[in-house]
Amino acid sequence: MNEVELRALFDQIDTDGDGRISVVELAEGFKAEGAQEHLAEEVEKAMKADVNHDGVLDFEEFRTLLK
Repeated sequence: MNEVELRALFDQIDTDGDGRISVVELAEGFKAEGAQEHLAEEVEKAMKADVNHDGVLDFEEFRTLLK
């Protein structure tokens, strides 16, 4: 996934447009992709990319998550 595609995906998941992906937005993004089963575990695993522990993923953390 190139930088433009990555940014587009981030913006799609960041539904409130604040430049950060919350746990709720992340869960909704997983649901939109059809990931209903094990949703809580997937969100918890993804939030491990939150290196500054502020409870949201910024673009750099999101990029790291998808590498």
